[in-house]
Parts: sequence; C-alpha cells; structure tokens
Amino acid sequence: MKKLFLIVIASLVVSLPANAAPLKQISVKSLTPLTTIGSVSEVSGVLIRGSEIVIFGSRDEKSYVRAIDQTGKELWRSELSPELNSIATAGTVDVSGNIWIAGSVSETVVAPTPAETLNPINPDGVSVSTSGNDFEFNTVAVWKIPVGISTPETFLNQQKSAVLVNSIIADSSGTSLVGVIATEKGNAGFLMNTDTAGAFSDLVRIGSQATQLNSVLKGRDGVKTLFGSSGEALSGKKLLGLTDGIIMALNSKNEVTKVVRSSESKANRSWNTASSTYLLGGNVIKGSTTQSAVTKFSKTFAPLWTYRFNSTGSTFTTGSTRALIASTSTIQTLRGWVPKTARPLLLTFDAKGLITDAYSGPSKSTEVFGLIESKALGVVVLAISEQTISAFLAN
Repeated sequence: MKKLFLIVIASLVVSLPANAAPLKQISVKSLTPLTTIGSVSEVSGVLIRGSEIVIFGSRDEKSYVRAIDQTGKELWRSELSPELNSIATAGTVDVSGNIWIAGSVSETVVAPTPAETLNPINPDGVSVSTSGNDFEFNTVAVWKIPVGISTPETFLNQQKSAVLVNSIIADSSGTSLVGVIATEKGNAGFLMNTDTAGAFSDLVRIGSQATQLNSVLKGRDGVKTLFGSSGEALSGKKLLGLTDGIIMALNSKNEVTKVVRSSESKANRSWNTASSTYLLGGNVIKGSTTQSAVTKFSKTFAPLWTYRFNSTGSTFTTGSTRALIASTSTIQTLRGWVPKTARPLLLTFDAKGLITDAYSGPSKSTEVFGLIESKALGVVVLAISEQTISAFLAN
C-alpha cells in the first residue's frame, strides 16, 4: 500500500451538537406505504431512476435487475450473466440514467493447496466461496444497463481470491467500486476503477487481514474517499478500538493521502454509508450495546456534529440532512417515542445538527434496508418486516 502522507485520528464521542438551544419537542409522523419490493434473501439493493423503482439481487446464485412502478407492476427485467453463477451486491444510476450493477462471478480457478487456502469472506452473511469446489466468487463483475435498453453490457475482471463488492459509483469517466477481498490472513478492503468502456484498473488493496470498505465517493478531480472499518494497523498506526471506523482519501493516482480513524476503547466501529455532503452513518458495538452513529463531517474530515442512537446498528444517510435507523429506545427530542421493539425511524437535521423532523415505520417493521432521495418520488424509506422489504414515502 502507498505511504500515508497524513494520518488524523478522530475519536468521536457521544454528544449533541455544541451550543445547542433548548431542545424542541418533535412529534413523530407516520411513513406512507408505497409498494412491496421483495424478499430479503433475493434483494440486494434498490435504486430510483425517474419514476422507476429498480431492484437488483440474486436468487440461487443467479443475478437479476428489474424495474417496477409505484403500484408494484413490473416494467422490465433482465438476467445478469445467466450462464454464470453470480451475486449482484451494489448498484448506482449515473446522471445520464444508465444503471450500473456490481457484484461477483464464479469462474473456474486452480484449487489451492492447504497451505494456500484463503479465508472465505462473509461479513454480511453472504456465501462467496464454497469449500471443496474448484469454483469461488473470485471475479469482479460490472453490468451496465443503458437508458432505453434492458439488455446489460458485462465487464469482468478475475482476481486470485474471493471478492465481495459493497458499493459502486459512476460518473462521466467510468465507475469506482469498493468492497472486500480474501487474503491468506483474513480480508482486505479494495478499490477498483473502470472507464466507460469497462476496462478495469489494477485493484488497490487497503490493509491485509481485517479491513473492509463499504462506501465510496469520487470528486471531479479524481479524488476518491473510502469509508469502512479496520481491525488492523494501517501504515504503522496502531488500532485503537477492537475495530475502528475509517475514512481514507486517495488522489487521482490512487495514492492514499489522508486517513481518519473513528475509535472507541473496546468497541467495534464501522462507517457503512456516506452521502456526497459527508453525512456518515455507521454502527458502534460495545459489549451488549449497539448504537447507530450519525456524524456530519467537513470536506477536510473534521467532525461538525455527531449523534449516537440505540438501535440495531443499521444506519443509512442521504443528502446533508437525513438519516435512517432502526431505533430501540427513547430519543429526548421526540415526543412520545418509546419503541417496544426495533422500529424504523427517519430523522431530519438542520445545519447545526438539531433534529427538526421525524417519521416512523409501522411497528411490524423491525429493520431498515435503505434510504433514497428522488426528484420524482421524494424521500423513499426501505424497511423490513417478516423478511419482506417494503418501500415507504416521507410526505
């Protein structure tokens, strides 16, 4: 890994924004049901393109992408590399309306000797390799579905070990994707780029045994910002918690220029989602306590304000003002908010970090799946009830 030029250690504490005025009590409104998305076991993600709700995922190691309208009627469907075993795990829509789906494909590999056996990566309960077979999900796959066409273009790049893609973004120069790759000692984070024709850059590894990348942003100058977690020293800097949340900046040459570690003693921390305005969502697990962390950072990665909420840990952010959690306890500013079990809760913040609005999902929904802002549909909340994903509107 390239030499790190600047290391910044940021230990974020449980706090409300500084100099906050007396807390205003806010009533929690109900989300409006929109449509059913599908089964948790078969859906990996949801995108919005215009008024289309685009769903992607895998069933029996065969990947797909399909679109429905607001009533749930299927508009189109496409199989992704149906001749290959695959998992589709990340997606995005570019400014032109092209859909990009990323995942992993199983291609024949030479079976390793016992001494060379690599650990299967399975951070989210997804099976990405099968012991005893000469197949594993060792190939990065990117599928492009152009505007007006449902037939995908397929781009593949084989690696020497199993890979899991967690996030992809696209712009006029191509795509950037991050995830996890198996190593002899555990797993490393990785970054890859493609151009618009699907040609892959060399894979950039972050860490070697206990690092995972969950989200990526890319600036017009080619600078990439990576978000995830690490349970190992990076560039000689010691681990401070059990696992630290990490933010990394890479220049246009993919050289690491800055690292921020978010740490707490005896805690596991991770940054899982990041908006383009650096509103981050992650989890903090310490002992038997699980919390969602929501933090607004400046462009130089200085924390501006931060919250901790007792939750299941799943946290999503969008724009500069909204975060979605599965809340498990009272929140001081929310009038009458006393969830008996985990319950979806959409929070809106002002520029100073004060909560200004709140929406809740139905009591039967106990987990959150995603959060999307759309010009056509508005704010779309994805929540899970009895292993079924449903979409709701905040209006």
